[in-house]
Amino acid sequence: MSCSTAGEEDFFLEEKRFKQYCEEFINHSQQIGDGWEWRTSKDLADGYLGKTHFQVRNRNILPDLKDKNDNIEQTLFTHVEESLDDSQVAGACATEEVIRYEYHVLYSSSYQVPVLYFRACFLDGRPLTLDEIWKSVHACYQARLLEGPWDTITQQEHPLLGQPFFVLHPCRTNEFMSSILTSSWKQQNRHTNYIILWLSTVGPVVGLNLPLSYAKLPPEQNTNADSIERPLS
Repeated sequence: MSCSTAGEEDFFLEEKRFKQYCEEFINHSQQIGDGWEWRTSKDLADGYLGKTHFQVRNRNILPDLKDKNDNIEQTLFTHVEESLDDSQVAGACATEEVIRYEYHVLYSSSYQVPVLYFRACFLDGRPLTLDEIWKSVHACYQARLLEGPWDTITQQEHPLLGQPFFVLHPCRTNEFMSSILTSSWKQQNRHTNYIILWLSTVGPVVGLNLPLSYAKLPPEQNTNADSIERPLS
């Protein structure tokens, strides 16, 4: 069983199943070169999904606004999924800034759901502040963060690394995943991987987008995890 139920519409992901879904997720990531890997703690007792990628932030001043106020800027973000080498970084023009993002997916025993931790810094090591993180979130997602189900972006200590990370609080993950899983089950013979469904939902909020091939992952590649058991009606 992948998820236990505490009600007709409640789904709680078991840790064993979480790891199995992560293994399947990593196998596909390696096939397409998406950069996800399983990282373990120093004592090897716990682990998490991890990925590092870079974004190029373009700071462009609108011509019609520059004459009015030289301090008015429009910030645009272009996502770069692959790592940048030294020549690419050196080739960035003066109006561009490269930001390093690190994403971690951990299992929460308290909520019995996955949790997305992330942090970002410039190439000189200066971390982005919470205010800068908010400004990097697309306007449409800012409204959704304020209204839920993601609730808010906060800063917490990483459970395994003991370092400050930003996190999308998991208190309502079960709520919106129940709806997504139920909808997915209505499509016959559709492969269901909890991590893929969840990460494709919350990831774009903080600039993390999954390639479309994850959604097309065929059932025959699901060698380590059975389909999620449907709730009893």
